[in-house]
Amino acid sequence: MLTPSHSRAGLAWLVVCVVVMSCASTSKRKDASQNAELNAIKRRASLQIGAGDYAEAVRSLESLTKSLPKDDQAFTMLGDAYRGLGDFSNAVKSYEQAIRINYGDYQPHLKLGTLLMENGKTGRALTEFEVAMKYGDTDPLVHYNYGLALDDLGRRKEALVQWRIARDVDPENPMFVAAVGIGLTGVDDEGAVKSFARAEELGLKNDADFYNNYALALERVGDDSNAERYFRSAVDLKSPKQNEYRRNLARHYLRVGKNEDAVREFDALVAGDGGKWSDTVYLARALVELKRFDQAIDRLAPFADGIESGRIARTDARVDRMPPSLGEALSVVGMAWRGKGDLARSREYLGRAAGAAPEDPSVLINYGVVLAESGMLPDAKAQWRRVLEIDPDNATAKANLSAFGQ
Repeated sequence: MLTPSHSRAGLAWLVVCVVVMSCASTSKRKDASQNAELNAIKRRASLQIGAGDYAEAVRSLESLTKSLPKDDQAFTMLGDAYRGLGDFSNAVKSYEQAIRINYGDYQPHLKLGTLLMENGKTGRALTEFEVAMKYGDTDPLVHYNYGLALDDLGRRKEALVQWRIARDVDPENPMFVAAVGIGLTGVDDEGAVKSFARAEELGLKNDADFYNNYALALERVGDDSNAERYFRSAVDLKSPKQNEYRRNLARHYLRVGKNEDAVREFDALVAGDGGKWSDTVYLARALVELKRFDQAIDRLAPFADGIESGRIARTDARVDRMPPSLGEALSVVGMAWRGKGDLARSREYLGRAAGAAPEDPSVLINYGVVLAESGMLPDAKAQWRRVLEIDPDNATAKANLSAFGQ
């Protein structure tokens, strides 16, 4: 009896075991099926993001994150989709949720930092990049973006260090090579030009930022014809920074004496970018060079008089930068009146210019010239001597004093 009882007990145990094993197998198959389905949603969402179909990706991923509330990858992807839609707030929330779930994954930190930089929040972006550096310093993209934030905050030497690391890890990446060019501009201009040329060889093209930065470096080494070509290319691509690049092109034209071209570009900027102070002053300078004195006075004098008197506040949206200084602007108007033959009006404006910019040699030299032409030679010499106190090697002041017997 013992044997059958024992056998029955054994059989019972086997049945339970089989039932349990059967349930586990069913559960695993169900889990595997569910995981495959969820992974398929991720793959589909990834393809949608890659194709720019961000709205569909958001719908897929919002549903997915409800099913997988602890899946940091799904939240990171959702952040990418919202970023593509231009929905800053929800993109930030999605990346932050991914970070809360898995703080040690550098990807959401990197992506959040990039998004913050794109929206002008560089200080906070830097913090995210620093965390990304802690967990993902083997990824050259982390160094590249960290460098962008450092550069934006004026920490150019540190930025160059990061860009060089990125380039050394991936020397065939044209963006990393071009970034080194940005870092070298003003430090090693020949080296900067070589870096930009190499980036172009590696396939970087049709990028307005790249063309503009390359042009700035070419300008610094005196390659004016190629600088003009790349500035023009930057403008022609019609990027969101088109006015900035047009401004660089216009200043280049002014610097090399292509005043008709400078007038055309500055005119377009004054008409299309709010009539900014710097554009108006430089436009008037080019007009004076072309002897279009009435136009120069009409365009600049009301603005300069308004700034000087306080009728136009320096916080006015049009006052984008100084330089050009108020003294320079008044000097341009003064030289326009000189061109018209009205020395009295010219002296008035240039005297005001010298009062507004008493340390600017070009303003003082112009004032001295008009004083001399007005027969006020001792006063003219006093201006030129003042220039030599500021700049002992100023050739123009020396020549003027020599011509008039010291």
